[in-house]
Amino acid sequence: MSLSPDPWPHAVTLDEALQTVITARQQYHTIHTQVQQLREAWASQYAPLLQDEALHKQTVHQAEATLRTLAIAIYQSTDRKEIAPGIKVREMARLIYDPQEALTWAITHKMALMLDVKAFEQLARVTALPFVTRTTVPQATLSPCFPGELPAASPVPEEPSKGTPQCASPESTRNRADREETYGAHGSLEDVV
Repeated sequence: MSLSPDPWPHAVTLDEALQTVITARQQYHTIHTQVQQLREAWASQYAPLLQDEALHKQTVHQAEATLRTLAIAIYQSTDRKEIAPGIKVREMARLIYDPQEALTWAITHKMALMLDVKAFEQLARVTALPFVTRTTVPQATLSPCFPGELPAASPVPEEPSKGTPQCASPESTRNRADREETYGAHGSLEDVV
């Protein structure tokens, strides 16, 4: 079994590329199903241990919070930062301010300003701005289930993923290009034409 994908041939037809994707998806789904079964079997076998771990983790967090509270109380009454071996108090600077006043100051001084890209691009879609150019870029999207691609037999019942047919791996149904079609290269909403 190869751990790296086969190198993509330089000259390939659309049908060959489609068959390569179908084969890769089927191979992925087979391995993914095996991994899921092993994870579920492990979690089932070690359920009491996992529950103990969660309980002990919660106990540790509560005990540490109590110790921190006591350390701060001792510090406040004694001004000592070294409370005990392994227990120290440090003073952290916190800034308290009115966000609206801070924004007014930032605008006045033309400092500490950052564009909210998502909000700006939503406005730019409905507002004609002279410095914004709208372009159309072609993008290829892939169906989660191609004609001729057999649904993967899955003995493990999986939660349906938002209408995604079971013949494709979850990772292959929404690739970067597909996400960018909806949300843009910068994570912002784009119009699909």
